[in-house]
Amino acid sequence: MDFTKRQTTIIEMLKQTSPMTGDAIAHRLGLSVPTIRADLRLLTAVDVLAARPKVGYVYQGDQLINVDYDDLYEKPIKDIMLPVTEISDDAAMQEAVSKLFLKDVGSLYVTDANHQLVGLISRKDLLRASFSSPNPETMLASIVMTRMPNIVTATPETTVREAGDLLLKHKVDSLPVVAAKGSHEAIGKITKNRIFQHFMESAK
Repeated sequence: MDFTKRQTTIIEMLKQTSPMTGDAIAHRLGLSVPTIRADLRLLTAVDVLAARPKVGYVYQGDQLINVDYDDLYEKPIKDIMLPVTEISDDAAMQEAVSKLFLKDVGSLYVTDANHQLVGLISRKDLLRASFSSPNPETMLASIVMTRMPNIVTATPETTVREAGDLLLKHKVDSLPVVAAKGSHEAIGKITKNRIFQHFMESAK
């Protein structure tokens, strides 16, 4: 399997010194633990490293797995995106809370009468609203939501690499996928977890 330069450095490091904690590896690389977390997950998933509780990471041998990195990173997100969970802009916050947890999603896409994306409600938005109003359950979604155009979106042709860059740059967990650039028709979503799942599926 062809690894990135950083992943190769981590492997060589663990060949020389095992076990090492994630903090120790990050310190040696001059990086933060969150920065290398995806690398450690991948190397563990393909059995190059083993993660041992209270001990750290241990090198356990290279595995011959063929991964096409061009396909992995340049795949359009339309091939891996998830369905959206919508709520109308005139829905009450109580409905938003119920839908968020019943659907087990991190955010709801708020749409108007024409099914156009007008905003997004995250768990943080709901928590903030619960502290700012004496009767939060009666507040409307249109009041609680983060409004367009303050929402970063992607299109079906956005690549996995580009989507990942947007998620990291804007420090969000998901992106609405709209039908086309400039459109407000949400046809899907892409999340950090879905991208990680895509990587793991490709490594099998």
